[in-house]
Amino acid sequence: MATELQAANGQRQLPALRHARIPAFRHARIFARPRSRRRLIIARVLRVVAALLIVSVVATTAAFAYLYAHYSKIVDRRLASGYLTSRAGIYAAPRVLRPGQKLTAERLSEILRRAGYVDGEASRVWNGRFRADGDGVEIRPNGAGDDAAAQGFGVVRVEFNHRGQIESITGDDARLDSYTLEPEPLTADAGEKTASRAALSYDEIPPVLARAVLSIEDRRFFEHGPVDLWGIARAAFSWGREDQDFKQGGSTITQQLVKNTYLTPERTLRRKFHEAALASVIESRIRKRDILALYCNEIYLGRRGSIAVRGVRQAARVFFGKELKDLTLAEVATIAGMIQSPARYAPDRHPEDAQVRRNTVLAAMLRDGAITQDEARAAAAEPVRVAPLEHADATAPYFIDYANRVVESRLSPSAAESGQGLRVYTTLDLELQQIAEESINNQLARLEKVFKGRRRPQAALVALDPRTGQVLAMVGGDSYAESQLNRATDALRQPGSVFKPVVYAAAMESGISPLTLSADAPREFTYDGHAKYRPANYGGGYSCRDVTLRTGLVRSLNVVTVDAAMRTGLTRVATLAERLGLPRPQAYPSLALGTTEATPLEVATAYTAFADDGRVVRPNPVLRVEGVSGASALGENGAPALEENAADAEQVLKPSTAYMLTDMLSAVIDHGTARAARGAIKGVAVAGKTGTSRDGWFAGFTPNLVCVVWVGFDDGEELNLTGADSALPAWVEFVRRAVELRPELGGQSFDRPASVTTVEIDPETGQLASPSCPQRERVTVAPAFVPEHECSLHGDPWGLRALAAASSAEQPSTVQTAAADTGDVAEGYYTSATPAAYTTRRAAGATLIEAAVREPKRTDGASRATQVVNGRDGRRRLTNDLRVVPKGTDGRQE
Repeated sequence: MATELQAANGQRQLPALRHARIPAFRHARIFARPRSRRRLIIARVLRVVAALLIVSVVATTAAFAYLYAHYSKIVDRRLASGYLTSRAGIYAAPRVLRPGQKLTAERLSEILRRAGYVDGEASRVWNGRFRADGDGVEIRPNGAGDDAAAQGFGVVRVEFNHRGQIESITGDDARLDSYTLEPEPLTADAGEKTASRAALSYDEIPPVLARAVLSIEDRRFFEHGPVDLWGIARAAFSWGREDQDFKQGGSTITQQLVKNTYLTPERTLRRKFHEAALASVIESRIRKRDILALYCNEIYLGRRGSIAVRGVRQAARVFFGKELKDLTLAEVATIAGMIQSPARYAPDRHPEDAQVRRNTVLAAMLRDGAITQDEARAAAAEPVRVAPLEHADATAPYFIDYANRVVESRLSPSAAESGQGLRVYTTLDLELQQIAEESINNQLARLEKVFKGRRRPQAALVALDPRTGQVLAMVGGDSYAESQLNRATDALRQPGSVFKPVVYAAAMESGISPLTLSADAPREFTYDGHAKYRPANYGGGYSCRDVTLRTGLVRSLNVVTVDAAMRTGLTRVATLAERLGLPRPQAYPSLALGTTEATPLEVATAYTAFADDGRVVRPNPVLRVEGVSGASALGENGAPALEENAADAEQVLKPSTAYMLTDMLSAVIDHGTARAARGAIKGVAVAGKTGTSRDGWFAGFTPNLVCVVWVGFDDGEELNLTGADSALPAWVEFVRRAVELRPELGGQSFDRPASVTTVEIDPETGQLASPSCPQRERVTVAPAFVPEHECSLHGDPWGLRALAAASSAEQPSTVQTAAADTGDVAEGYYTSATPAAYTTRRAAGATLIEAAVREPKRTDGASRATQVVNGRDGRRRLTNDLRVVPKGTDGRQE
């Protein structure tokens, strides 16, 4: 019973137990539902993440492909147009080689290196290669640059003679009149000034320098692709640890080259993405060795003085005064260490930091097996030494500032605000620029001896092409590092007598002959009704006689010049000065003596009218401006903002006036205030004018070159030297060497218009010279200014002495004086002003005076007698009907 009872009880308990487990089971089922939901949610999240990842990968791939295609066009275009001459920056004018230029093979090799040609194997990144052998240089251009492509020669050979000149130029064995090289870069950044640089190929990089750069910057450069993923990961972990002796960034050398030459230095993911795309394109187009060479050429390595150092070759010269091949291991490591932070590790300013960084580079080279432990230990023990800073400025720093100013003023607001990199092609001739700097420095060194070290004056020089206005050379001061004031463009100083040609030009334009007489004596001029002005000649000397206005300019006589200005009208002189590009002076008599301040560039602008048939041309330092993509910098509505344009010229003077003035200024060189320059520039027509105020000036020109030199003190202190002593020597040296270098800048004579003629005058009277005149001068004047009478001051032009002798004789006698035909036929005009052979005879108790005049053939066959007339001053003069006849016409014109 008990058992059954227990069994029954057990049976009774089963439902209870069963029912007791039910809540636990339900509890398990309740908790099972959230887990499945979580799994479901996680699965959904993973699917979404996967979808987003796929989309992002696809989008990134598409964007990368788009950028790759986009940058492929940019890189290919740049390689096609010359990699080194199609990047953003400022460029000099392309160098044109011509037979007859003063040049040597060594000098041409330097020019070629600066223009991106290499001595040896050349890939597409270089503009070409060259090889010097014997008396010639063989150039093999790549045909990439604009100038090389336009000429299309495979091999160009330049031969030299024993006189140091280009003997001949041949292109593919055909003789050439000229050959144009690629333009040389002045600076890669408009805001920096750098010295001249030469292209450095991979073969010219010392192996120890290449290993130093790779060890500290990108040790696996020749092993990884354009982007080093392992390097990025290594950099991410190493930069957070302080126990790392040397650390590297995540960017490869290719990426750093891209950053330096294509992109802005901003640090954003977007820029890094563009950087990676560009690096991929470049590595697919350019060999690794050429990329490393470009990197060593373009890397910024700090600044010393006024020079921004770019490239390892320039760093070796600036900091150590050596060529790359002569650097020691310690110096090589110092340069490589500067790449990370040029300012912090500059060896001239922070030698301790530079030494620590140098030793880090040596340790990295030791780690990579580039050097031995003994070599590393010996190099680490050396102190950091730099070469003395020589007196060397950046290349054309004043000109670069001037060109930047012009570009900024002429670019449209939209183009200026876009911030795009621009290629600025300028008019600067680097060889002429170097000559200009040396000429100024040589003259300042001579003047320093004159002042015996008390003070050193400043100087400025500007050279223009008078037909195009192109600025060929510009020196704005002694040292850009000491003073950035460009005295050629910004220093307003009294030009003194270099302004006088403007006065005489205005006089001749007003109908006043340069042969008009004026008293060279102390005089007083009245203006504004009652005001008095008493000018004095320089030095206080006067001849106290009448002289021609021409003599007044040649001898730079102040009184005569003021008289010419008063006769012309002060307002007319001021108006002409303004039209010539000078500041408009106030209408006071003193304006004739150059008291209104002007800059050397403004004076040079005015003188272009004298050299170019009366057309004044505005200075232009820029040929064209392009974007880095190759398109022109655009202005409003897509119009080019800066393109190569024709000269902005204006006809201000008559061609005859310009030539008469040039003839007068040529006499200044021959026997005037600038006679010290006579014979210094052989075989070249030269004209110019000295100027002396508180400063010294000389403004002069050849048929194809205008140059102005100014010398003075910045504070306006009196120089106490004439322009002939202070400025003229520098002008002569520059022009002489410039013409030797580029003969086309000279010229044997100035272009003579058909509207002028040459006559021989007596400089004492301004009249046509007679056979008895002791002085004779050949002058060129317009037909309206040809004197109507012969000189009556000298000799016996009317035969009065013969008359007296005849009257005392019993028998008629004849006296004949020597006669000479001085008529001068000159380009379409001839004059009938010829001396006469005078004969006296007595007939029928009366004395007659007859004049037998030998004249050129007249077109109308008429014969005109010479007569004696009484002038207004009571003096007897010999006169005839003077006519000036154009060739091929029957009429006559006075």
